[in-house]
Amino acid sequence: MKGQELIKLFFFFFLLSLASCQSSDSAEESHGTYELGTKVSGLQGDVYCGYFDREGQLWFGTTSDGLYRYDGNSLVHYTLQDGLSDNKISSITQDNKGNIWLGTASGICIFNGQKFSHLNLPPYDTITDWLKQSYPVVNPNEVQSIHQDKQGSFWFGTNGAGAYRYDGHTFTHLLDHIGRKQPDSLYHNIIQSITEDHSGNLWFASMTHGGVIRYDGDSFRQIMPDDGISDDMVRTIFVDKAGNIWFGFNGNRNSGLTRYDGTSFQTYTVGDGLCTRNIRAIYQDPDGNLWIGGFSGMCLFDGQKFTVFKGEDGRIFDRIVFIVGDAEGAVWFGGKNGLWQFKNGQVIDWIDHQNQ
Repeated sequence: MKGQELIKLFFFFFLLSLASCQSSDSAEESHGTYELGTKVSGLQGDVYCGYFDREGQLWFGTTSDGLYRYDGNSLVHYTLQDGLSDNKISSITQDNKGNIWLGTASGICIFNGQKFSHLNLPPYDTITDWLKQSYPVVNPNEVQSIHQDKQGSFWFGTNGAGAYRYDGHTFTHLLDHIGRKQPDSLYHNIIQSITEDHSGNLWFASMTHGGVIRYDGDSFRQIMPDDGISDDMVRTIFVDKAGNIWFGFNGNRNSGLTRYDGTSFQTYTVGDGLCTRNIRAIYQDPDGNLWIGGFSGMCLFDGQKFTVFKGEDGRIFDRIVFIVGDAEGAVWFGGKNGLWQFKNGQVIDWIDHQNQ
């Protein structure tokens, strides 16, 4: 009897261990195949920014519909439900550890491939009654641009609070008193672009009449129209393969596209064939052509002449806010009116019109 009881007891624990192993294997399999976000057939909403990471993935931020990731095969959609701090994504970059940093309307969001974490900017409450009525789109907590420098520090450009430097522990507030004072006696400096040149200098674009600010590691130097740029409301800054620095402007002063070669400034205007005064995006393709996109359209510059970019049906692509390239040489561009891929001479529409 004792032997039979021992055998029964043995089989009981044996079955229990099997159940435990099966349960553990099932949990690991579920965790291993779990993917944050939702696979979708196309994007929805207005696309605000785009980024091509080192793994060959494309990331797209929208004005109100969260974040999208495209790995070459599938498109994945991330929203507040997945851990985003806000569904408005204004800027995207990748740090030296492979994490994706997002500038949102509610601070900074960091994605490590598994989950999102949040990093809040220091409090900066300068929203006056005048500002609410005159410029309701200004939001000092919104991060318009992100850049990690060669020393590993992060630089954030905001929508009304200037810039911040973050060393991983401490925020340093900078450039908040640059530009033109508004009727409420405050500056509300908007930094829409931060770029590092081949020499390690940082360049900041101020949209609130602050021009361009260059930081050489020791001091800041403000560059205004009297110094050679064509406007003091700067939208974007781009460094090409040769080290030239290109500036795109808001365009309300008959401005153009300005190039700085390290010695002098040269400006190209609509009279030279430029397709838009309001320049939001600049990109250089593998052939060396510059793609310039903005409110009135998109054009290519081969160093000699500008050519307006059109679809096969003659369509002009306007309201462009970003242009990026992928590993296969395709060019992606988008903005208020959609997202497109230009590949092998054809334009592909990536907006999911059926679900809008």
